[in-house]
Amino acid sequence: MLAEFLEGRGDWAQVMPGARACLFSLHDEPVSLPLRLEPLHFEALFCLAGSITLTRRDNTILTASVRQGLLLTDLSDLSGASVDAPLAGILVAVDARGARESLQTICDLLGGLTLDTGRVRHWMASRGGCAVEGPTDWSRAAFANLGCLPQSERARWCVWKSVELLYLLCNPKEQEDATLALERETARRLAEIRRYMEEHLDEPLTIPFLSRRACLSTTTFKEGFRRLYGLPVHTWLRQRRMERAAELLRDSSLSVLGVAQSVGYGSASQFSAAFHRQYGMTPAKYRKMSGPA
Repeated sequence: MLAEFLEGRGDWAQVMPGARACLFSLHDEPVSLPLRLEPLHFEALFCLAGSITLTRRDNTILTASVRQGLLLTDLSDLSGASVDAPLAGILVAVDARGARESLQTICDLLGGLTLDTGRVRHWMASRGGCAVEGPTDWSRAAFANLGCLPQSERARWCVWKSVELLYLLCNPKEQEDATLALERETARRLAEIRRYMEEHLDEPLTIPFLSRRACLSTTTFKEGFRRLYGLPVHTWLRQRRMERAAELLRDSSLSVLGVAQSVGYGSASQFSAAFHRQYGMTPAKYRKMSGPA
């Protein structure tokens, strides 16, 4: 529905096989949306401005507005859908068949979660294929963190959070546990250590060292960081190092070895392998493609 409407209107990114995300901002007059969604597809909207209104066949209304999430798996129970402009947000569109391995990878990286797709379908079917999330502790934390992320990280992060949200909604006990707000002091320490990591990407940063610096246990540090920023520490650090490396390759004259050392790699070969895994090409090729025409 929204994916079809937003084709050609927003900034789309293929985050991983079977999963796309669109960063968009619409300033048109209110419009009606197409009531079409392919089987085994689902959409998750993170609404940053405006609202979207769904009308069911029994004339009940479902509205998702600012700082709420909207999940869509089946539109057959709807008689209408409209957008109140200006509407802005991030849409995650997933083809469950094409994203099977990607979803499993995300679940593994989120601590070995088991996403029961049958339970997901049952839970969503019980709500007519449409559900609004928020305001809850989870949504408040999710949107607060989203606002702190660089633009380049938001699409990938929303895909991860969509999977986490499906898991939480379909596991009430886990949702109850996971949505307990992090204590303010813990959140402050995690924010400080994230800034420290940003400023010391060239140094060897280990979980024991970082947790000691944050004055947190290793377990509290790892679990708190994942909940607050949506990624395990090592995954976030690896991605941030690669993003910084890409910036240096584009904007500096450092050698590949110099770039590698600037983001914490001792050898150019190890760095090149990690960079290739992230961007699908060598650092040298990336620099050549990013240079002036």
